[in-house]
Amino acid sequence: MSAVPYFDAHCDTLTAVYEHGGGLFENAYQLDLSRLSAYSPCAQVFAVWNGDFEAKAALLRRECAARPGLVSFCRTPGEARAANAEGRIAALLSVEGAEQLGCDLERLRLARERDGVIMLNLCWNHDNALCGAAMDSGAGLTERGRAFVRECQRLGVAADMSHASERTFWDVMEISEKPVIASHSNSAALCADFPRNLTDAQFTALARCGGGAGINLCPGFLRSGGAGIADVLRHIERFLSLGGEGAVFLGTDFDGIDSTPRGLAGAQDMRRLYEELLRLNYPEALVGRIFYGNLMDILERTQ
Repeated sequence: MSAVPYFDAHCDTLTAVYEHGGGLFENAYQLDLSRLSAYSPCAQVFAVWNGDFEAKAALLRRECAARPGLVSFCRTPGEARAANAEGRIAALLSVEGAEQLGCDLERLRLARERDGVIMLNLCWNHDNALCGAAMDSGAGLTERGRAFVRECQRLGVAADMSHASERTFWDVMEISEKPVIASHSNSAALCADFPRNLTDAQFTALARCGGGAGINLCPGFLRSGGAGIADVLRHIERFLSLGGEGAVFLGTDFDGIDSTPRGLAGAQDMRRLYEELLRLNYPEALVGRIFYGNLMDILERTQ
């Protein structure tokens, strides 16, 4: 089999390294650059969560600068494609919850211009000044939130609806002029127990606007009880059945989840999911889009 491509929209490895030690090249967590180097082309979005945005962004830049032959810190999809063309991993930055930036427009602009933030969750699990969260009140977008979304889209930062309430989701869709994503959310039709999963109507709306959703490997998002690779496949197939051939991508949530599906212990095992999709007779071109091309194309459309 040819080289397996890989582009993951969400991991929390940066926060794990910053808060608990180790490095991005090799560590005891679920993902590191050494394991990612087995994929080609390869890109990874590293999320900043739980405060200290500037320090964590600086950590990512330092770790990339320490291994220039392996990885490049990228600010745009174009830079990511260029790094991949030269055989390097593309590392990109996201913000998991606008409260990491104080819900402040000037800090958003600086995060984009200085740190190259490529996507941003409007909230984490709690309501903030911009919107209601799926795990909190369920309220919608505030006026301040509307201005924030518009500025994100002007700057080329993808508005990320994972963690946002359904009401916030539809409020954002109403005002959006560019593609919207849900970087790490699964199908509510298959697992409604977790309020952060997407209804069929939500996923269809993401696909229609040129955006999409990343498949989250958190077992609780996949099914009630233990989950395995077959459950990951079910969620991919559900989104594909809704016209998602160009809208499904990976959003593993590695190092933000306490456990993983059986057979997918970390980034090193994602080849198994790729091979299983091929075994089910999905065309390799489509599998490659799910694993890499769809997310790259979506991010290009947000610029």
